Amino acid sequence: MIIYGTRSKQLTKQAVTEKCTHCGSQNTIDIYVFQQYAHVFWIPFFPIRKIGISQCDHCQQALKQNEMPDGLRDSYNQVKAQTKIPIWTFSGIALIAVIVAIGIINGKKKDERNAQLILTPKAGDIFEIKTPDNNYSLVRVTSVNGDTVYIQQNEYQVDRTSGLDDLRKKDYSPEEYGISKSVLKTMLEKGDILDIERK
Repeated sequence: MIIYGTRSKQLTKQAVTEKCTHCGSQNTIDIYVFQQYAHVFWIPFFPIRKIGISQCDHCQQALKQNEMPDGLRDSYNQVKAQTKIPIWTFSGIALIAVIVAIGIINGKKKDERNAQLILTPKAGDIFEIKTPDNNYSLVRVTSVNGDTVYIQQNEYQVDRTSGLDDLRKKDYSPEEYGISKSVLKTMLEKGDILDIERK
């Protein structure tokens, strides 16, 4: 369940001297400016708009922007314009940017690691592969002789990469077949080999 919505946080309170339309006193009126922002799991994601009210110190009447008389509205607009949008309201976007950056960095590291491992395969390596019919399976290296890599195919396939962990407990075909390192390298470059596991 995703908890999301909007919230408001007070940014500033500024006193101005204006005549109250309710009690008629020439008294201090407080202008409040709030930042409205969208949140997911209470983490601010992005600002929506600034809103505000005025409140008479004498009679406590509170007015929204569209209810304020012209003079008070002008004062409110000045206070609002001087109030900056807080950086923290972009926290969610910043968090997503960091997660994406970490994912990109980790993906590059994995690609570099796999590019090295595919050139020096060892017995026991397990390749996560994409099959010609767009399923996924595992292949295990049994031995390497010169440029030829001997492998066994897992006897099962799954339709999602998330199911590959379950295949590690399944049996491999007793049949072995040889494949050249250059073909394996091409398969990795084409995306037919998704990952290489070496213990």
